[in-house]
Amino acid sequence: MKKLLWLLLPALAAYGAWDLVREVRGAWTSDYFRTYSRAVGQTMSRAFDSLNLSGRGVRIGVLDAGFGGFRTDRWTRGLHVAAWRDFTGGDETAFIDDATDHGTRVCTNLGGRSGDMIRGLAWGAEYYLAKTDRAEVEPRAEERQLIRGIEWLLAHDVDVISSSLGYTTFDDFSGYTPAMLDGRTSTLSRYLDSLLTARPGLVFVQSAGNEGDKAWRNVSFPADVRQVITVGSCDSDGVSRSRSSGVGREDAGYVKPDFVAGASPLGTSFSTPVIAGLCACLLEYRPMERGELIGLLHASGTRAAAPGCELGYGIPQTDVLLRMLRTP
Repeated sequence: MKKLLWLLLPALAAYGAWDLVREVRGAWTSDYFRTYSRAVGQTMSRAFDSLNLSGRGVRIGVLDAGFGGFRTDRWTRGLHVAAWRDFTGGDETAFIDDATDHGTRVCTNLGGRSGDMIRGLAWGAEYYLAKTDRAEVEPRAEERQLIRGIEWLLAHDVDVISSSLGYTTFDDFSGYTPAMLDGRTSTLSRYLDSLLTARPGLVFVQSAGNEGDKAWRNVSFPADVRQVITVGSCDSDGVSRSRSSGVGREDAGYVKPDFVAGASPLGTSFSTPVIAGLCACLLEYRPMERGELIGLLHASGTRAAAPGCELGYGIPQTDVLLRMLRTP
């Protein structure tokens, strides 16, 4: 999956030249005080907009492959970054000058803000950035690096972790198959399942992966973990999944992905932080454990009445969420 992201980097760079034009064209501006990207606008309501939530008091950890340009990008330069760490052996002093900006793009959809233009809801949160992946290679050692990154984030007592890294096969290992997507077989899935069982307050938001139009087709590891909030990507109207968005296994016994969101620019890497930012705002509004949060999000989804393995529970709706949260 990661090799696809590496091939997409030129496209992402090109997107940077047009992001303002596309955001203005695609923003949902008519009903809200602020201008939201289309992906965020799919979840928005007047009542939620009026609350001015931004993830204040919430600590967010981000696992990714590089945060180049973070301090110069107009969407991310205002975010409060409390700490960062490179687990790939790179130069810590050049962390935000990385040649790869995939993580910066992810953070744009997590908390990106420029004036009253909002591309990520959690612009008031505190951020912890962990680089655990090198985009140009795929050694199995990156499973261990991801785990080390998670443990570092836990040492900083983060509330939400957003991961746009997922794995299927490696350069030096091809022992995983879609049949193993049971939430407890792969190294990462087994680790996360155990971790989340022990930590009911930790919210882990994971990209579904971009294998939907390939032979693998399903979500990647560790998106199969039941207690993880798995996010796929959908079209602009939320009616069908993006062609590359990984699908869940019908025989899993639970629904994956949990949700979908619009992908801007491309892939589930960039729909995932949209939902992670929403989670941070909900925790600001009312602190709660992960199980309650997931239950509320599921019930608010546009496909809550008929969840499935392509769109999950659909797109969370903030008007429904607020009604439930305000009901005694």
